[in-house]
Amino acid sequence: MKLWHYIVILLTVVSALLVWKREPAMLAFAASKITKASLEDRIKLIEGAVEVRLPEEGEAPYPVVIQFHGCAGIDVPFHHQWASVANDAGYAAMIVDSTGPRGYSRQSALDIVCQGKALLGQERAGDVLAAIHMAEANPQLDAQRIILAGWSHGGWSVMDYLTMDFKRRWPAGLRHSDDRPPTIRGAILLYPHCGLGALSRSRQWRSQPEVLALIAGSDTVVDAEQCISYFESKKRAGDPVTMMIYPDAEHVFDDPFLDVGYLHWYNEHYANDAMERYTVFLERLKVSPAP
Repeated sequence: MKLWHYIVILLTVVSALLVWKREPAMLAFAASKITKASLEDRIKLIEGAVEVRLPEEGEAPYPVVIQFHGCAGIDVPFHHQWASVANDAGYAAMIVDSTGPRGYSRQSALDIVCQGKALLGQERAGDVLAAIHMAEANPQLDAQRIILAGWSHGGWSVMDYLTMDFKRRWPAGLRHSDDRPPTIRGAILLYPHCGLGALSRSRQWRSQPEVLALIAGSDTVVDAEQCISYFESKKRAGDPVTMMIYPDAEHVFDDPFLDVGYLHWYNEHYANDAMERYTVFLERLKVSPAP
């Protein structure tokens, strides 16, 4: 190997180390610039944009899946599709809109949130906490059977939430007010962002719910390899993680409602398989003993 090859490799390694060391400080700085609000304020912000869909069979209180959309904002038909999967499994579905209450249109969300200019996962983790408290306060929902489900940016936000220890650290933008970590039974993560800016890169999860990770192997929006490596490391550590990799799947492979220019990303076979795995995961957690 020529000398310049070694130099390139060395520079790449050094650059990666510098990013790894600086990233937590950069995220802490970004968090410090967010105006602090109370958990009650965050609940008031999102509660008008939360939809709860109950199953047609069974009796309350129902176990519940709390759904968090991707960076472009809520897509109602898409999330109703997944809510129906949860309902058929005997779960209520709570669909949380994080961008609408903040005044983002779909285009502005694409330009701002999807570009990482605002509402990073560490801040939106506060929406996760707020939604959990809303679920706990709803007598129709079972507070001991809460499942978090996140798509893309929503998955990033759920993962960032799971790094919070609550004694020392709360989601960015929220004032610390309670040391009690809510009970989470499971987490479903579909093509989440695991790259730069994700707290899981530098912090351990403080909550270890059972996890179903559904990864688009040919994702051109997020780096699938980073997620695969991360979840494989958790499995080696003995954490309860089930991962399915769809090798030639694109981002949002489960969305039949995509704009015409992206509709070729939808893969009906993979989408059906993902829904089956989602259902099996929910049904298993519904009957297994609570931790």
